[in-house]
Formats: sequence, C-alpha cells, structure tokens
Amino acid sequence: MAPRRLAAGMYIALAIYAVFLLILAVSLDGSTLERAFSEAGPFERLSIAFWLLLAVALLAGRRAALRHRVTLAVTACLLAAREASWHKAFTSDSLFKTNYYEDPTIPLAEKLIAGPVAMALLTLLVVVLIYGGRLLLQGGWRRPWMRTAIFGVLITAATKVVDRAPAILAEDYGIVLPELTARIIQALEEGVEMALPPIFLVALLQYGLRRGAGSAGIAHTGGDTVDADH
Repeated sequence: MAPRRLAAGMYIALAIYAVFLLILAVSLDGSTLERAFSEAGPFERLSIAFWLLLAVALLAGRRAALRHRVTLAVTACLLAAREASWHKAFTSDSLFKTNYYEDPTIPLAEKLIAGPVAMALLTLLVVVLIYGGRLLLQGGWRRPWMRTAIFGVLITAATKVVDRAPAILAEDYGIVLPELTARIIQALEEGVEMALPPIFLVALLQYGLRRGAGSAGIAHTGGDTVDADH
C-alpha cells in the first residue's frame, strides 16, 4: 500500500473512531462513562499497550539508525509509563509539576531524586523535538511519513489543551461547562489519546514503505533525498 493511501485510510478510520467516541459520550450513563475513560478503564489500558507496541516496532525496524530507533523507543516507553501514572506513582505528586518542588511537606531527599529524573526525561523529549525539527528544515514535510508524525504531535498537543481547558475555565474564569460538553470532552480526550500510538505506527510504516521504494523513487524531489539516518 502506498504511503499516501495508508494516510488516507488512517484519516478515515480516525473520523469513524471520533464518531464512535461521540456516540459513547451521548449514550452512556455517567458512571459507565467514567469507568470507561478512567485511568483503570479500557481506553487507558489499551493506550499503554499501544505505546509499548510502538516501542517494539521501532526497535524491530532496520531502516533508521539504531540510536534514533532506541531514542524513540525509549520515548514511547516513557509515554506508556506516563499513561500508567508512573510519573506520580513513586513520588508524592507528579514530578513534572513545579508545585511538587515548592511543597515544603515533601522530603528533600525525594525531590533530589525526582529532579534529575525529570530533567533527564525532559532532555530526551527536547532531543526528539530537535531531531524532528532538523528533518523539517531539510524538507521533511514533503514526506508522507513526516506529515503523519506532525499530525500526531499536533493531536498530542491538542489533547493536552482539551484536558486542561475545563479546569482552567472553572478555576480562572468561573465558567462551568454543561454536562454534555464535559462528557464529550472527556470521551474525545481520553479516546484520542489511545489513538496516538497507532498514528505514529502508521508514520513508521510509511517510513518503511518510502525507504523500501529505493532511491529512484525519491530522486524526483531534491529536498526529499535527505536520509533520515543521518
């Protein structure tokens, strides 16, 4: 299957999936909806499994440089760990929150361990973003796999905004969203998060298809001949 056809199929599947999430938000009763999209619910569990599957797929690939595959696989594992709430399982609160380090009730020894760990994880994220930015500057946006990856990154950012929006509106502006709107936001945010690793899996598959086509298949676009292995 050509990379562009693969992307088209992905977008169609995502549209159908979004409709499915909307139906769940409207039709399920409150307690069932809460269980379905809770941290112990099926969507959250599947999200963890998909991130780990992505990590395995990255390591199993042979077309990208090993250092890049390992970096991205570790990132996928860390995202799986975050979905499993490991970022706050071994500390008093999330180690990525500034409030955690300002809280005088939290032992200093705990902070001294959590701080370097948080910095290492953030550094890894920055490395991944720099690598992606370098590919973009080299004309990577012309490649179907890169466009799919960018789409995944944008959707990731959108889910974080949607996740925080109800709390910010309520706490800072005194705006409480209608129940139906809150239900739809919850279903879409948690449901779309589960779809993120499959999106990046599609990008990985597109990358393999593109590289497998050989240099003759990409020589027609000057900026598209940059090898992602370097």
